[in-house]
Amino acid sequence: MDVIQIKMKRDLLKMSLEYSENLDIDKDEFSEWIHKRIEHYISEKKMSFDQLLIDAKHPLETRCNARLYTNRTGKDQCTHQRMKDSTYCQKHTQMIKREGVLRFGDIGEEIPNYDLIKQKQGISERIYWEHSDPIQQLQQILDQQKRKVILSTPKLVLF
Repeated sequence: MDVIQIKMKRDLLKMSLEYSENLDIDKDEFSEWIHKRIEHYISEKKMSFDQLLIDAKHPLETRCNARLYTNRTGKDQCTHQRMKDSTYCQKHTQMIKREGVLRFGDIGEEIPNYDLIKQKQGISERIYWEHSDPIQQLQQILDQQKRKVILSTPKLVLF
């Protein structure tokens, strides 16, 4: 099961139980009932967390080659039309002129691990791309949490 669906079920249950605190009902009975309803509803619905670029304005072969961060998968391509004699739209052509690189690279190149504009400026800011594998998604969440704990922990002073 997808990690996102598990999280959604837990959040829905928690919110429902918080709402029921103000009601004059049996809490255990309500908890069991709402849990069954959530399970039923989510199992009935086919949910896809992949956002498709269905409404792309231009055919794939005439679209800009810049990679977008839209779904955080690294597979999304700019939907705007290329400029004449270029592989990029006006916006991304300007970005290359101004910064020297595209922030997330070209769709035909390897997915970058770092923000390319900031990396050019000497700043290493990691890009957290989302993986389709639930185990990789969970590992990514754990890595981000570990980083937050390390950054929020006061530095130890040793004498």
